[in-house]
Amino acid sequence: MHYISAFAKEFLSLTWMVLPYFLAGAAFGAALDVFVRPEFALKHLGGGWLSMAKASVLGMVMPGCSCATMPMAEGLRRKGADLGTVTSFLLASPLVSPQTLVLTWAVLGWKFTVARALAAFCGAMMIGAVFLWLERRKPGFLDIPAPGPARKCGTGCACSAGKEEEEGPKKFWPVFIDILKDLGKYFVLGMAIASLLTVLIPPELVPRYIGSSGPLAYIAAVLLGVPLYVCEGEEIPLTLSLLKLGLGPGPAFAFLLGSVGTCVPTMIMSRKLIGRRGLLVYAAWWLLFAFGAGLVFSLFWIQ
Repeated sequence: MHYISAFAKEFLSLTWMVLPYFLAGAAFGAALDVFVRPEFALKHLGGGWLSMAKASVLGMVMPGCSCATMPMAEGLRRKGADLGTVTSFLLASPLVSPQTLVLTWAVLGWKFTVARALAAFCGAMMIGAVFLWLERRKPGFLDIPAPGPARKCGTGCACSAGKEEEEGPKKFWPVFIDILKDLGKYFVLGMAIASLLTVLIPPELVPRYIGSSGPLAYIAAVLLGVPLYVCEGEEIPLTLSLLKLGLGPGPAFAFLLGSVGTCVPTMIMSRKLIGRRGLLVYAAWWLLFAFGAGLVFSLFWIQ
């Protein structure tokens, strides 16, 4: 009974603190989804460094998880965008959205929020540069399949932004409700898991056996976060629970980034866009990116 009572108290406290920001983020995301037409943005993305920067920003402001934005990435490729632009969009999209920025500010504070936005943009530009170089200088390295019919979203993640618009212009309230339906279950699940971790794991476990900010802490955070994949918003309360358990801000930030970047449906669909070898490069980049971003965050934002 003690654990049940402690869990209920932690869950209600955390949910009550975050819920207003979750609703505000959903409203902002719905407004963007209604008033920003993807076709308008896509036509400005062709190739080169400026195109990669635009694609990075577009990925950060469009609502939806990495699976939801995959059809847009394929649309970019079909419109003639280079691989640098496509991969910049693919990396930035799951890392940042209006909803997750608001939630990150509410739960983890402004340092995590600003660092998350900067990491998404800089990381997207860097992976874009890698693929732009591979496409232009090592064309034989990438085994990209021939274009096929457009794909819809995978089934492994929440997906609202990728739905086809066959019912006329979108309206705010239906989109707002759709976002709440899509993200609400993951929001509640994230709160529940974070509350369970806080209640069940002894506070001294992480500092004693893993360390707060040592090499083992970073390795554990990346190896847990990158394969795990949690849907949009769920990673934030999980990161908070890890911080409460004694994990350092640097490894926690590495987990925050790594846990939202990859999932099986995304990887399957990415192979069609960037090829088998390109997918290996992309997956390896995620490991290095999450690890390096955590180190940089620890060095420049915490002290």
